[in-house]
Amino acid sequence: MLLQFRKLTRGAVAAGILVLIGLAMVLFLPSGASFNLGASNELASVGRYSVTTPQLNRELMLTLRGERARGANLTQQEAIDAGMHAQLLERMVARFSLYAYGDRVGVSVSDRQVGDRIREIPNVGNPITGQFDREAYTNFLRELGYSQQEFERDIRGDITNQLLIDAFVTGLRPPASYGALALAFEQETRVISVAEAPASAVGAIPPPTEPELLDFYEQNRGSLQVPEYRAITLVPARPEDMLGQVEIADDRVDEEVEARRASIIEPERRTYVRIAAPDEEQANAAAARIAEGEAPSNVAQALGLQMTRGEEQSRADVPDEAVAEAVFSMGAGAEPRVVRGRLSPFVVVRVESITAERAPDLTQLRTQVRQQIAIEEAADRLHAALDAFEDAHAGGAAPAEAARVNGLPSITIPAVDAQGRDRQGAPVAELEGYAEALRTAFEMNEGEASDFIPADDGDVLVAVDGVVPASVRPFEEVREELAEAWIARERAQRLQALGQEVVAAIAGGQDFAAAAREHGMSIVVSAREVDRAGMRAIPARALSAQVFNAREGEAVADMRADGAATLVAVVERINRVDIAAQPQVVEAARAQSQSSLQNALMQAIQAQVMERMRPNRNARVLDRAFPPSSSAEGAADS
Repeated sequence: MLLQFRKLTRGAVAAGILVLIGLAMVLFLPSGASFNLGASNELASVGRYSVTTPQLNRELMLTLRGERARGANLTQQEAIDAGMHAQLLERMVARFSLYAYGDRVGVSVSDRQVGDRIREIPNVGNPITGQFDREAYTNFLRELGYSQQEFERDIRGDITNQLLIDAFVTGLRPPASYGALALAFEQETRVISVAEAPASAVGAIPPPTEPELLDFYEQNRGSLQVPEYRAITLVPARPEDMLGQVEIADDRVDEEVEARRASIIEPERRTYVRIAAPDEEQANAAAARIAEGEAPSNVAQALGLQMTRGEEQSRADVPDEAVAEAVFSMGAGAEPRVVRGRLSPFVVVRVESITAERAPDLTQLRTQVRQQIAIEEAADRLHAALDAFEDAHAGGAAPAEAARVNGLPSITIPAVDAQGRDRQGAPVAELEGYAEALRTAFEMNEGEASDFIPADDGDVLVAVDGVVPASVRPFEEVREELAEAWIARERAQRLQALGQEVVAAIAGGQDFAAAAREHGMSIVVSAREVDRAGMRAIPARALSAQVFNAREGEAVADMRADGAATLVAVVERINRVDIAAQPQVVEAARAQSQSSLQNALMQAIQAQVMERMRPNRNARVLDRAFPPSSSAEGAADS
């Protein structure tokens, strides 16, 4: 999009349009409106909810604290290198997607429900009385790194999520017969014997004749297909590629920090209740009753007055200046005050909590300002480089050469198929984030180059340097491997036939040991009791299912997993569990099945909600805020 915008804004007419747009913005922007030019720290967003870098930092810190309490002493950098931050981000995105879905379908939670849930937290109560303690609550939030508003928003959202999930899974209860079936399936055992015939039992396989090999080649032409490969060059256009050329003077950063500091101070906020009264007598009566310990809501209801609540409001948020003066001059929990309002005759005010003013972190602000200025300077340099690149390319220079002489990066890929794989079938790492450029490359002719097109991290031009058409590998090139594959197929078919001969002999009444001996097999398992898990230890793909589907006395056969032998198993006895004798175990199996079904349904619902709510993620901000260590990057590259 960068280059398209540059093209749009070039020329006298476009310049005039931009001037008019700028004038309109000056004339019609509301007074007090401002632009946030600082670097974004939003990692993801869904609906009205967003995950910022500080939020994910806090989540990572709390998770590591829990891990250390369990004995896993991980550093934050080790956790980032292991991808823990990305996993936590996905969990937060999933949770916030449900929050947003609750908003959409109209599921809401009352303040009373939120308060009740908070009062259940052990750390917010008075250790002596057990009652909710405001100071303990404040300390609890400080310990977690939450503001009151943010914590209560998450509590409200979590209760909403639980209501949604409960509505979906309530009533999902498997019948008792389900538990009985599960118990019978899990606890049934069988006594089996197994015989094995190695590949040598079918003798040497002669090499195929020429006609047989040619026929085998024709049968396998599909697997011998070589896809079309293209040699391509990518020229990314990203401001960050220019950052190394940018130097920012400290005095310029200082000037910008000073200009922003006052505007980003988080003002003091207060939570309060106000009761409007028509006369001073009623206002004084309400204030006296609240001072004696009655809940403001009860007092308002008893006196027929209207009560409103201000949640975490700054002084500018309070509509009545007289009320604002009272609210911001009282202490939290102080006796209520009666004031003569400007919007109501008399108002009773009581302050419940105070969130102190928060000054900006100047170190963090300096970093953000420096990053933003650097990005702006890099974008200017990129525009200049792109102008020069276009001129050079139009003059006949190859994209890679035009990029080199103008300080732009380029990526040359000698061979790639339409799925982004190299000749060895491995994904081409340099194409990550360039799916649209790859698709475009396979729509152009050799020697052509695209315009700059949008990519995950900016824009990119792609050029097709060469085309190798799709083909089938020549017969002579694959003759030897075809002959080996033909012999392997023939050996497998003969081993399978041998196993079926033994199965048929046992079905005809021959003793298992005698039938195995007669066909050159050796007994490797004798009269062993196995359950389904035990059968999986026998190296044959389908033997377990066949054994547990067979009747008593029946034999079954399968190839060994490596294809080097055939196995024949006979079911000598079936041991079935007595369901009626274990009602408690049956119920436990049913309950376990119910839990598994509910968890599976919850995961499916959450995945569907995330798909419907379409959360946005910003991988570039995530990588910038949580960079891997140099050792981790080296391991990834190797």
